[in-house]
Amino acid sequence: MTLRSHGPRGAHISGVMCALMLLFSGCGTFTSNSAGKAPSGSNTPAGTNISTGARMGLIWNPGDSTLRALVGVPGSAQLGPALFPVGAYAAGAFAPVNQTALLIDPKGNLQIMTEPSLLPSTVAQNISPTSVIAFAPRGGYAVVFAPGANSVLVMSGLPQAPALSTVSAAAAVQGAAVSDAGTLLLASGGKSAVAVTSINASGNRSSLVSLGGYGGMTFIAGSEDSLIADSAANTLARYHGGVASILATHTNGLNQPFAVASSQDGHWAVTADQADGSILRIDLSGVTAPAQSTCACSPTQLSELNGNAVFELTAPAASPGWMIEADGATSRVLFIPPVRGGQ
Repeated sequence: MTLRSHGPRGAHISGVMCALMLLFSGCGTFTSNSAGKAPSGSNTPAGTNISTGARMGLIWNPGDSTLRALVGVPGSAQLGPALFPVGAYAAGAFAPVNQTALLIDPKGNLQIMTEPSLLPSTVAQNISPTSVIAFAPRGGYAVVFAPGANSVLVMSGLPQAPALSTVSAAAAVQGAAVSDAGTLLLASGGKSAVAVTSINASGNRSSLVSLGGYGGMTFIAGSEDSLIADSAANTLARYHGGVASILATHTNGLNQPFAVASSQDGHWAVTADQADGSILRIDLSGVTAPAQSTCACSPTQLSELNGNAVFELTAPAASPGWMIEADGATSRVLFIPPVRGGQ
């Protein structure tokens, strides 16, 4: 992201325009509707609502355990202040389609919050603070699990009427994903032998695939088709009706994939590699060949942001974070400005 100066006159005009934009839309700046600050050590927000305006969603920052708004658009984004005091929560995730966040506090309370509200409500207790939260593509379902556990918590009816159920796994859980219809995928086993089981909304189970290594999985939005990566075989496969079709291999650039994501329109799949930090975009229509992108970072995630195919790669901290916008003619890897001092 480059800032250009056009001299004193240009700076004056820009200042006037920004003042006018601030009056009507906030000029891309995050503000809460209250100037008060929550007491340290509580999970009380500074306000009760998140301001409106152009935003890319909420991002969970594991570095300082905060939830923050990402304001602006890809390539011109600004990170807002923490919505809750540092350390108020231990884990969090955000579903941009229905603007819903799930948060786990250090005491194990699982809480739900839907924008623009900043008032989470507790829906479950005794949840491991180290749990992973994975939403269905459109946010109506979620699965919560602690890696290595023998069961997962499935949430349905999000965000208006959350309902919870516990689903057991045959072995230690390595990963999980849930579809927009409530079908659950469980990847369980050891690091070098992972079995993926499909469990439909009625509870019927079927064995889907055995992997040499878990490389991430997800469902395509609005579909029962899933995308599953094998980190040992360096493959990405699409499963339709239990039948696999290989989409990409090491030849295309897969190199120990660890995360998989899909665009909201079902056109693109995206993988992130652990071995070399590259990102691979796959055209699910088969029209164009897989295309590799590089990042000046080591990706840690593929977390969905607002947009058709925009995903966070690394969370910003003292140094910038990174994201990928994958639905253009070519993918763009873009930085997220670092957390500013005092925020």
